[in-house]
Amino acid sequence: MAEFLIGAPPGADPSRPSPRDDDRIVPPRRDDTPTATGHIHGLDGLRAIAVAAVVVFHIWPSAVPGGFLGVDVFFVVSGFLITTLLLREHGRAGQIDLRGFWRRRARRLLPALAFMCVASIVAAMLVNRDLLVDIGRQALGAATFSTNWLEIAAGTDYCADRDPILFNPLWSLAVEEQFYLLWPLAFIALAAATATPRQLARLLRLVALGSAAWMALHYTPAAATRVYFGTDTHLFGLMIGCSLAYAFWDPASRLARDGWPAVRRWIGFAATATLLVLCVVLDDTTSATYRGGILAASVCTALMVAALPGPASAYTRLLDARPLRWIGQRSYAIYLWHWPVLLIAGEQDAQWNSARQARNIVAAREAAGVETEALIYPEAGHDLIGDGG
Repeated sequence: MAEFLIGAPPGADPSRPSPRDDDRIVPPRRDDTPTATGHIHGLDGLRAIAVAAVVVFHIWPSAVPGGFLGVDVFFVVSGFLITTLLLREHGRAGQIDLRGFWRRRARRLLPALAFMCVASIVAAMLVNRDLLVDIGRQALGAATFSTNWLEIAAGTDYCADRDPILFNPLWSLAVEEQFYLLWPLAFIALAAATATPRQLARLLRLVALGSAAWMALHYTPAAATRVYFGTDTHLFGLMIGCSLAYAFWDPASRLARDGWPAVRRWIGFAATATLLVLCVVLDDTTSATYRGGILAASVCTALMVAALPGPASAYTRLLDARPLRWIGQRSYAIYLWHWPVLLIAGEQDAQWNSARQARNIVAAREAAGVETEALIYPEAGHDLIGDGG
């Protein structure tokens, strides 16, 4: 899930990613942007909020019923970072190294994904093989970046609590991987056009609105998984992030005006507060979620991202706090592992509880002078106790 991207700073070999280059691809148009280091303070904190919302939603859904909106935070950030990276590479080299781009994405994402899948399958085999139902389809989806479409075709109900799927959260990673494969090609086509950054930003906003409208029009309770998992209906977060990247590169954009630094921290705080409210009031069964709610969360995220580049502020210092930074730097691993761990640990705990309860029942019955066969053979126990016959 999630963006967790690698980019090369100016002058560096783009085929050799550095540890945290994804935070160094800030648009260079802004005079107040720290282009020397290119580091976006607070971006890890934004990732931390996103992954924490998702994890808490899966552990305690009644506390944060809209915690799944954390996925949309990742979508917006991914669109912004990837597009900014492509803009910088195109501006520096006049072209895009597609093979290098895709190689860096694979190097960053696939080893951790493969290890998680193998380890989870082995653990599930040891704990409860019921967790491996349809594991062939799930493994195929993980290997081909098609989890979302395979689960749609299989009729998976994402909102159902019964029969949880081991790799179900990989649907969002599949959407992002499809974006990584196709967006650079679209970017090259757009770069060949004579359109200005402002025109391209507007075009991408229209694409985002079209995708959001497609989700709203096709949503029904029975089709919730289709519109939520579908790349076409859930594309708007990525497109909003892409549009924001073009807006930063537009010298006539509001983001380049002198008034923006004075208000950006307040906009960041307001957008963060609104996003947190949405995480509390929305849920995955409410039509408002699919008819504007997810779009609103994506817009809030874009405003939060837009408030980060520039001189340090109270907002960036808050999101750059050490605990948030620590979580954000590990957000990809947390997102990958949290769901399989919850399922497998839950099954193991259930088995331990069942065994402990069985031992307690046996001990209680023996203490009362009842034969333990009554526990093993309920009918025999009934006969031993008798019913007056």
